[in-house]
Parts: sequence; C-alpha cells; structure tokens
Amino acid sequence: MPPSTTLLTAARTATVFRQPFAASFAQRSVALPLRSRNQATPTQKRWNSSPVHKKSLSPDEQKFPTQDQLPHVNEEAAEMDRILQKEKSCDGQPSSPELEQGSPVEDILKRDKDGLKHMPKVMQDQLKKKKPAGGSRSFSTSSHSRQQGMETMGSQDDISAAVLADMIKQVNQEASSQLPEGLKFDLPVLPSEKKTLNFRKRYDSMQDQFTKMLMQDGKLARAQKNMSIILDHLRTSSPPNINPRRPLMGGPPAPQLPLDPVRYLTCIIDSVAPLFRIRQQKGIAGGGTAVQIPHPLNLRQRRRAAIKWILDASEKRRDAQLAHRVANELTAVAEGRSGVWDRRDQQHKIGISGRANLGLAPRRR
Repeated sequence: MPPSTTLLTAARTATVFRQPFAASFAQRSVALPLRSRNQATPTQKRWNSSPVHKKSLSPDEQKFPTQDQLPHVNEEAAEMDRILQKEKSCDGQPSSPELEQGSPVEDILKRDKDGLKHMPKVMQDQLKKKKPAGGSRSFSTSSHSRQQGMETMGSQDDISAAVLADMIKQVNQEASSQLPEGLKFDLPVLPSEKKTLNFRKRYDSMQDQFTKMLMQDGKLARAQKNMSIILDHLRTSSPPNINPRRPLMGGPPAPQLPLDPVRYLTCIIDSVAPLFRIRQQKGIAGGGTAVQIPHPLNLRQRRRAAIKWILDASEKRRDAQLAHRVANELTAVAEGRSGVWDRRDQQHKIGISGRANLGLAPRRR
C-alpha cells in the first residue's frame, strides 16, 4: 500500500523543495546584471562592433595643428601703427602693404631684352635720365603714382571750389548794391501786384464753355460726363485725314492731334468759328427793307457760334447717345466732311458782300 500522506506532511515537503529553488533564483537575479555588464552575448558583441556613424565636420570647423589663430585687436592695431607711422618709404610718406607691392619696370625689362628694345620712347628717355635724389621710382606697378594723381585732382577741385565761391560772393555783392539804401532784402510785393493764375478755373476755358453748352436742364454733372466721353473718343480715335481745302488752324500735325484731346477740340472749334455775325437792320437804306450788316465777334463769341453749329449738326445723326453724336460730328469737322464748313463759308460770303453797308450803320457815340 502506498504511504498515507496527510496535509501536514505535504506542507513540509513543499517547504523543503521551495528553499533551494528560491535560493538559486535569488543567486541568479543578483548575478545577472554583473554578467550582462561584463560578458556580452554574441549578438551584443556584433552590435557593438558595428562602426559608429559620426557627423563629418566641415572644412571650416576642422582644426589643424598648423592653423594660425587671429591676433588680438590690440596686436593688430599695433602692427598697423608700426607699418603706417614708423616705417616710411623713400619719399617720406607713410607706407602700406598695398603701396609697396609693386616692382620697378626697369627690373622687369632687364630680364626681357626684346621688351627693353621695343619699349616706348618716353620710358626710354626717363630711364636715361638720372634718378632723383629722393630715390622715387619713375615707372612702377605700385600705386604711388596713382595716389599722386589723386592728390593733384584734389587740389584742382579745391581751386574750382574757391573760384565758384568767389563768383557767388561777387553776385551777392552786386545784388546788394542794387537794393535801395537801408534795405537788406527786396521790397515786398503787394497782393494787387502779384500776377498769379486764377485757381478757381479747374478746366480749360474752351472745355468749360463746351461743357456749359452741352448742359441740359441745368444738369452739369451729366454734361461733364458727356464731355469726358467726347474727349476719350478724340483721344482713342485714329488721326484724322485732313482735307487740304479745309485745314485745321493753329494745331500740330495730324498724327499728333489725338495725343492732346483738349487741344484737338480747340483746333476744331477755332477752325470753323466765324469771324463775324450778320445783323439785320431795317430803315437805314429807306423803306422797310432790312440791310445785312456784318458785326465782328470776339474770341468767346466766335467759339460759341461754332459750338452751336456743331451741336445743331449732331442732332441729325442717328447715334443713341448725345456724346457719341457730338464726338462723331467733331471727327467729321476735323476731316472736312461736316456741313458746318459750308455754313461758315456761306456766312463769310454774306459778310463780304455786306461790307458796303457798313457806312449806312449808325455810329455809336
């Protein structure tokens, strides 16, 4: 029969088996970090033996054993002072590294026989002369000669500045001598004596008069808008084909007219403007017959008559807008195709035939 086991004997047996296992586990847990530090597995050894990818330094960041460090600021200043103040060239002027890097031309030509033979005659004459006592070079690649030329230019500038100052002083003296005695400045100009422009007139007089005659029902803003459309049409249209029998007066050539639309408009109006108007007067020749007497007009009256004729002729066109009708009529006048020219010629013909009636008109006292 198998031995009987009780609960007490089972607990003791479990305790006995548990003690060596716990001891071995504790021993293993303590030794494991030490072994991992000192001894590495083959996989760890292969990982550690792999090359380390370090960032390569740029040539500016690398340091070499023969690299010279920059001197201190005081050391650099002392070196420049020694070069400029203590060491002077043969002509007595402070020397600098840039001025002493040249070499004499004669030393270069001594090594080149062909160059010495074919050198310019001026340089040959200079070399034949005796060198000056100061020991300065006649020809050299250094910048001493350039520096002397700059000094000469500076002296010339000083002379010209002095001459200009004397001229200014002389002009001021002449101006002061012309003033009345006891006055330092010119006499003040009274407001009544000033000749200034009238700044209340914003637009050209011709443009303003045309705009006022375009106005209907007192709507000036609409008339100004129509005037801007007319000027824009004259500016963007092609140059007119001038009729030799009906040329425009007082204007530039035809290709230049669209460049200045206000002047273009002025030339058109002045070209068809009549010189006089015909006044009907009854009873001066006896009976009830009216006599036609020409009456001269001033500039504004002449322009008003021409604008009125152009507006009347534009009403016969079929364009929808007033501005387009007037602009097309102005273009026709510039090219000599409008009936305004015939109306002007007819009025001048009547005025020329009525010159005999001028003596019959009563004179104004």
